[in-house]
Amino acid sequence: MTSPGIMIINKHIMRTTNEKQVLQQIVNEGPISRSQISRNLSLNKVTVSDIYSELLHEGLIREVGHGVSTRNGGRKPVMALLNVDYGYVLSINILRQRFTILTCQLDGKSHDYASVSTKNVDMTTVLDMIEDRINQVIEQHENKLLGLAFGLDGMIYDNQILDAGLKGLKNFDLAKYFGDKFNIPVVLENIVNQSAIFERDFSGEGVYQDLVAVTIRDQVSAGIITNGHLYRGHRGEAGVIGKCPLADRYQEEANETVNHYVSETAVLKQIMACQQLNRVDVNRIRRDYLGHDQKLLQILDEFSYYLAKVLGNISSSFAPDAILLNAPILELLPELMDDVRSYVDKLAIPRKAPLLLTKNAKEASLMGGASAVIHKVLGLDDLQLTFSNQRDVVLEQLES
Repeated sequence: MTSPGIMIINKHIMRTTNEKQVLQQIVNEGPISRSQISRNLSLNKVTVSDIYSELLHEGLIREVGHGVSTRNGGRKPVMALLNVDYGYVLSINILRQRFTILTCQLDGKSHDYASVSTKNVDMTTVLDMIEDRINQVIEQHENKLLGLAFGLDGMIYDNQILDAGLKGLKNFDLAKYFGDKFNIPVVLENIVNQSAIFERDFSGEGVYQDLVAVTIRDQVSAGIITNGHLYRGHRGEAGVIGKCPLADRYQEEANETVNHYVSETAVLKQIMACQQLNRVDVNRIRRDYLGHDQKLLQILDEFSYYLAKVLGNISSSFAPDAILLNAPILELLPELMDDVRSYVDKLAIPRKAPLLLTKNAKEASLMGGASAVIHKVLGLDDLQLTFSNQRDVVLEQLES
């Protein structure tokens, strides 16, 4: 016989689950009616109405007009949407010589991107600069700041920085530092994991349930989504592919790391040496590539070859729906993707996942961070949220 205490706990869990699912429906499917939510979730209409009323009272959702009545006639259903005026979140990436910041609404729409130089600035001053920028954003908005997301290169586990490329951040409790200052939730994540979250949540529900997002900058890293969830591995160590050994193209007994062959830093150093420059000139790179400069083409061919090796290993090891690349060199020279795909096609591997460039290289990690903190703010950590700007036309029709 089930004890009364267990029954109460089970009812509470069921109620909480129902609340989360109703809110998830409004975020993902809105504008949507109570009756449609009830049908989608196979929930009692009274239960849905109670939860709907609470969300409306809290101001988390808003009613935006009437939908179409059923075939049998009757009153047109009232349609509801997430109330983006309830508040906003900020996503911040702390990089080697700058930090970037993005404001996001609760429906994932972003605005006010900014990049702030921190060259020759110590970490304490960087944190003060970030705090000042956050306060500036707060002053400019009438609605409230609900949460912060921070992304950085390093090893992050359980919202703690276990290792970081930037001096002063390792083992520093960044979440508590800013959480105490602003009294809001703070979510920390590795930048490449944020990019993976972006590809999952901003590409449409169900498009990528299993994906690998590869970021190529100072390091080569992979963010892994499996069955819709971010895979972090042991203490957040998954995806550190840049440190893996890679056989040399000409001498198989010689081994260097993936970073040595494929990282943006390594490739740009070779290009600058080739062009006899002490800085990166992207216009010159593009011009020399289109002009078929043989030395440059050789460097880029080596890059394409080794990158194909890495992507082939990922493809056969994880069998993802797709591999999405975020790399400035590929954004500058997207034609290289044909070379990379050609080299992958020559590999004797059973699984060749589609290779795609990200649709938003500049803001991908920031928007992924925003998604992570929106999940936290809405209490929907364990549920899929799908952000899309394709609802605008429907919304305009309803509100008219």
